[in-house]
Amino acid sequence: MKVTTKNRLAIICLGFFLSVVGIIEVQAATYNQKFESPEYLKIHLLFTNDLHGGIAPSKAWFMNPEFPPDLGGGAAMFTYVNEIREEAATEGAEVLLLDGGNIYQGTPLGMADSGRAMIDWMNQMQYDASVIGLQEFMFGMDNVSALDKRSNFPLLSANVRSDEYDPQDYLIKTIQGIKIGILGLTTVNTPNKLLPEQTAGVTFDKELQVAKSYQKVFKEKGVTCTIGLFHLGVPYQREDEFAEFVDTYEDESDFGDRVITNLEMAHLAKGIDLIVSGGTNAGYNTPWEDPQTHTLVVQGYGGASNIGHIILYIHKKTGTLAGYKQPFSRGVLLTLSTDDIQPDQTMTKHLIKLEAERSRHQKQEFTAQPASGSVTDTGSKLDRWKLTIPDFNKDDHLEVATWNMEWFPKAHDSTITAVAEIMQKVNADVYAVQEIGSLKQFAEMMDLLPGYDFQVTRQSSFFDQAIIYKTSVLSYVGRNEPFADSDYNFAGRPPLRVDFLWTHSGKKEPISIIDLHLKCCGNGLERRKKSIDELHEYLSLGLEWGEDNIIVMGDWNDQLDDVGMVQSFGAFLDDPQNFYFVTSKIAGDVEQASYPTWPSFLDHILIGKGLFNAFHDGGNIQTLPVEKWLGSWENYESIISDHRPVLMQLDMSR
Repeated sequence: MKVTTKNRLAIICLGFFLSVVGIIEVQAATYNQKFESPEYLKIHLLFTNDLHGGIAPSKAWFMNPEFPPDLGGGAAMFTYVNEIREEAATEGAEVLLLDGGNIYQGTPLGMADSGRAMIDWMNQMQYDASVIGLQEFMFGMDNVSALDKRSNFPLLSANVRSDEYDPQDYLIKTIQGIKIGILGLTTVNTPNKLLPEQTAGVTFDKELQVAKSYQKVFKEKGVTCTIGLFHLGVPYQREDEFAEFVDTYEDESDFGDRVITNLEMAHLAKGIDLIVSGGTNAGYNTPWEDPQTHTLVVQGYGGASNIGHIILYIHKKTGTLAGYKQPFSRGVLLTLSTDDIQPDQTMTKHLIKLEAERSRHQKQEFTAQPASGSVTDTGSKLDRWKLTIPDFNKDDHLEVATWNMEWFPKAHDSTITAVAEIMQKVNADVYAVQEIGSLKQFAEMMDLLPGYDFQVTRQSSFFDQAIIYKTSVLSYVGRNEPFADSDYNFAGRPPLRVDFLWTHSGKKEPISIIDLHLKCCGNGLERRKKSIDELHEYLSLGLEWGEDNIIVMGDWNDQLDDVGMVQSFGAFLDDPQNFYFVTSKIAGDVEQASYPTWPSFLDHILIGKGLFNAFHDGGNIQTLPVEKWLGSWENYESIISDHRPVLMQLDMSR
C-alpha cells in the first residue's frame, strides 16, 4: 500500500516530537548500563571533518569575538586521541579514528604543499581512514593519488573513478572478531564546485546506487556493522531540510540530478548503522537518527575547532550495533579549548613554525615579472541578447568594476551568456566578482571571453571570488589570499589579491587588486569592523614597502553614509591621507544604489594614495544601469543578481 504524503508527514512529525520534546528520554534509550559488560564490544569512534588545514593553534572567535579563548588545534587533538586510546586499552575497548574529507584546502599551512603536511599530521594521529572530499581535487587527481600513497591510511571513495587512479572503495576492520565495513563516498556535485581541469578524467557515480550495491558486498564478506564515510554534507537546518525532503520524496526517480545529503542517504540506503559526514562546516552536538532506518549521522564543525566522539556498543554474538553513548554533557562534540585539553607541546611548536613559514606576508617584486601586456584575440562579438551597451573603455585609462553576481549562475545558461555579453560590451579591464556558486559554469562563461584571463579563490569555505582581467593591458605578477589562516572575520571568504603590471602606450604601472565579500547579517557589523581593521593594518604595511597603487573592491555589506558605531569603515575613513573610497561620491545617490531592493549602497571601491591623482584628475565612478540594458529590474534580478555592478575609471596618463 502506498504511503500518502499526509500519513508520511504524521509519522515524521511524531518522530520529531519524540526527538525534540522528549530528547533526554530518547537519548537515554540508546544507552543501557548492560552495555558495560563482556557481552558487548565498546568502540570509541573519534571523528573529524572539513579540517581545511586548520590544525595550527588559533583563537575561537566564534565563541567570544571580544576575548576569544585559545584553541589547541591539531596538537590538542593529538593529546585527546592518545588519552582515549590509553583509556580504551585499560578497559578492553577499541578506538576508530575517521575523517569526513576536505583535509587541506583553506589555510596556507594546508595549501602550500598541496596537502602533504596535513597527511603527515594525520599519519601521526594514526587515522584509520578518510574519505576523498570535494576540495581534495584542488590540484587534480594526480595530487589525490600522491596524497593517498603518502598516507598510512586509505583515502576512500567507492564512486570516484579514473583511468589513472582508482581510490580504495572500502575498508573492513576486524575488531575482536567482528567485521566492521567502512564505505567511502564523494559527492557527485564535486565537478560543479571546481574548475574543469581539477576533475578532468574523473567520473563520479551516483552515491545512492553505489551505497546500495555495497550492502551485498559487505554481507558476502561477513560484515555485520557498516559505517558510511560519506562526503555529502548535512544541511545547516537539518530538521527543516529533512521534513521538506520527506514531504516531496516518492521514489528514487524523483531525484534526477538532485544533490543528495547524508540525511537523505540515511533515510534511503537501509542497512547503514552510522554515517560520519563531511562536506559542510555545520556541526551538531547530537547525532541525527533517521526515524525509519535508525541510521545515525554525525558531523562536527569545520576548521579543526573540535573533535567528535561517540561510543558505540556492538553485540559480540550478532556483531550488530546495539546502542551508543554520548560522552559529553552536550553530546558528541568537544571544542578543543586549551582550558580543557593540554596540547602536545612538541606538536604545538611544529605547527606554529609551519604556519608562520607559510603565511608570512612578503613584499611583491613587480620588477622581476614580465612587463608587457600581449595583444590577445578577443574572439567573436557576443550578441545573443542583443543588448545595447556603451563601451566604457578609454585610451590610457584603467577601468575596473566590482560585481556581486548572487549565486552565479542564477539562471544557468541564461546567466552565463548575459554576463559574458555585458562584460565584453562594457569592455572594462578588470572585473572583481563575488558569490560564485559553480566554478565549472564560471569557467564556461570565461570560455566566451578569450580576451580575458582570471584568478579565482582557492581557500574560501563557501562561495568564491574571482578577478577577471584583460590580458592585452595587464600582465599577471602573482596572487595571494591574505587572512586565509584566520578568516573568521571575513566570513570564511578570505580576500583574493592579484598583482599586475599595467602596460599601455609604453607606460608601466604596478597595480594590486583585492576582491572581498564581507559578512552580512547576524553579528556581521562586529565582524566587518574587525576585518576592516585587519585589512587596514595589512595594507598599511604594504604602503611602507611602496605598494600604494592598490584597489580594493567588492561587496562590503555596509553603507558609507551611515555614521558612528553603525558602520564599519572607520579604519580607512580615519586615514584619508592614504586611502579613499571613490564610491563616497555616489553612495548617497538613491538612483545609483548598488543594492536597489533596499535601497542601499553596499558595493564599494577603495584606492590607495598612489592612485589618488588618477582618480581625482580625470577619473570617474558610477553604478552601471544593467536593468535598462535587460529591459527591467525584474529581468535583471531573475537572470543575474540583486546587486548592480559598480565601475571606476582611472586616468593613468596623470
